Amino acid sequence: MHFKHKLYRLTKHVTLLSGLFYSDLGIADINEMYHLAIGTNLEIYDTGLSINSNNKPTNKIDLEDDFGYDNRISTLWVNAWYRVGNLHRIRMTYTPLSRSAQNISTQDIIIEDTTIRAGAEVSTKTRTDILDFSYIYSFHKSPELELGISAGIYWLLNSTTIEASGQIQSENADTPSFVNDYFSNQKLQAPMPLIGLSAIYEITHRWRAHAAIRYLSVQVNDIDGKISSMELGTEYYFNDNWGAGLSINYFDLKVNAGRLLTNTTLNWAHNGAQVYVSFKY
Repeated sequence: MHFKHKLYRLTKHVTLLSGLFYSDLGIADINEMYHLAIGTNLEIYDTGLSINSNNKPTNKIDLEDDFGYDNRISTLWVNAWYRVGNLHRIRMTYTPLSRSAQNISTQDIIIEDTTIRAGAEVSTKTRTDILDFSYIYSFHKSPELELGISAGIYWLLNSTTIEASGQIQSENADTPSFVNDYFSNQKLQAPMPLIGLSAIYEITHRWRAHAAIRYLSVQVNDIDGKISSMELGTEYYFNDNWGAGLSINYFDLKVNAGRLLTNTTLNWAHNGAQVYVSFKY
């Protein structure tokens, strides 16, 4: 009898531990209808900008080195996708980014047909809004693994305001003169198509891993550009709906927008980490 009682207690403990173990592992099932993530980017940026006239040479402005922008930036972002069918998803990411700096220029800056001489006091503000919209088709889907191919639009809206005070040479002047109220506002809209591959792997009911790679080099009307992007991350879910994630990413964009009188070129590269909370249902 005593032996049976010990056996019963041992069996009960094993059952309890098994229940705890399997409640964490669970059954893999990547099948939620909605997925929302809100977090912050911790990024290192390298940004080059040139604004020039078609009949005058220009120089590239490095926003970090020439304008004094901090290359380490933290900004909020929102990502969401919706499963419109078992193998079909629509995904969107929105990232707003504002930067500003004030310093003394270390080199001549050419904007359209105006030259701001080195030594001028320059104040700049840059606002960038990024809308990243894509459709994902899952060519392989099992309870623990989903592989997809994506196609979409990466839409960048950039506005850069430059104010300067110093020796400035206008288009028709032979020599520079002192100007204390120079102002220029340059805008760039670049809708860029993107294709790529993505993967989601559910390690356990609590843990997931995901990866994505996208690339495209294309010319659309007066926009000529190239984008390459890579991301790798993991998520831990506290219950069936709420979780937290960490990912690392690399992004490189080169775009040239030609106009009747001017060209605007933007080179933008950043890499770093993303920390976020996620909700799935």
